Amino acid sequence: MLTDNENESINPGHKPIRRFDGGGLYLEVAPSGGKWWRLKYRFLRKDKRLALGVYPDVGLIEAREARNAAKQLLKRGIDPAAVRREEEAREIAERLAIKGASTVQVSVALDGAVEIWKGHSVVRLKAGEAHAVKDLLAKLIA
Repeated sequence: MLTDNENESINPGHKPIRRFDGGGLYLEVAPSGGKWWRLKYRFLRKDKRLALGVYPDVGLIEAREARNAAKQLLKRGIDPAAVRREEEAREIAERLAIKGASTVQVSVALDGAVEIWKGHSVVRLKAGEAHAVKDLLAKLIA
């Protein structure tokens, strides 16, 4: 188990350093000095990683709570990364609606597929296409 004192004293090396806390949670220290909380987990027989925040903005207790929330989703058979993508897409859709595009509606499935409605027209995007569009929209809106 990690402590805050250990996290603050970890110095960057030539390669990324990973300090594990337990349950798949670890602190990754980049050679540049950045520190990120990550969760390593398996979903549908695939190894995956989920970013939980930047240390020290996200403390040890918050990171453990985020890990526990993700583990609860996994117990119910839901991929935490898919939930995060859905939340991000919903936030972007809400920002678009606030900017006056009230006729635009976006629906996101857990598999990452997206439908964008404007009036009577609809565009259906696969997960990979939707991710690329999300990145583009985020750059345009920011």
